[in-house]
Amino acid sequence: MRVAVAGGTGLLGSKVAAALRQSADEVVVLARSNGVDLLTGEGLPAALDGVEAVVDCTSRVVRTADDAVRFFGAVARTLQAGAARVGARRVVTVSVVGVEKMGGRAHYAGKLAQEETTQSGGVPATILRATQFHDFGGVLITRGRKGPFVPVPIQPVQTVDSRTVAAHLAWLAHGADEGATVQLAGPQRLTLAEVVRRTARARHERVLAVPLWLPGAAERAARKGAALPPAEATVDGPSFDEWLAGQS
Repeated sequence: MRVAVAGGTGLLGSKVAAALRQSADEVVVLARSNGVDLLTGEGLPAALDGVEAVVDCTSRVVRTADDAVRFFGAVARTLQAGAARVGARRVVTVSVVGVEKMGGRAHYAGKLAQEETTQSGGVPATILRATQFHDFGGVLITRGRKGPFVPVPIQPVQTVDSRTVAAHLAWLAHGADEGATVQLAGPQRLTLAEVVRRTARARHERVLAVPLWLPGAAERAARKGAALPPAEATVDGPSFDEWLAGQS
């Protein structure tokens, strides 16, 4: 099967492309480096020729909710229109567990807009909501470190291996759970501060995770477990500690 992966050069998208190739699928990577602009649609018609499924793994670091909604919404519209034009069977989009409860966070507002735009299009859409990836602690250290301190929102998490998420996206691209919103998490529950501390120890970095009480409805929801998987979620992949041990 010919499958297009939007954002196929990124952390998750590259793993999705690899998982599809292992299944003998033909993969088309939709990225600017390959001449495709997912905001304007430039280069998309030719790239999607013969494609049966589109997997949307696009991502961007955003500062405001408005920026996130504009970006993710525009990409979703472009991909839906392109998929419909070539008669693709389905669009599969990765999202975030708890996205409907934490719209006050810029990234979550964008992902929710992405979900809604994708589902309103003419091509059947499947949404995979995953928890934060195991490497999220490292991202927080890299981006948020202030000297020896890493500010960390107070919240419980149940992180998942990005390779596990990629495998599930590849499976959904073949039609599993078509039209549904499915949820995925790893098996181990920790606090976000614990994830950062354990990541720092494994990386031999001397940093101190500082739990932060943040205001707002989204942060209140996060503290109450909005980022944790619901009861019906699929639990799969290595635990955080197992994954971390394999990184050294």
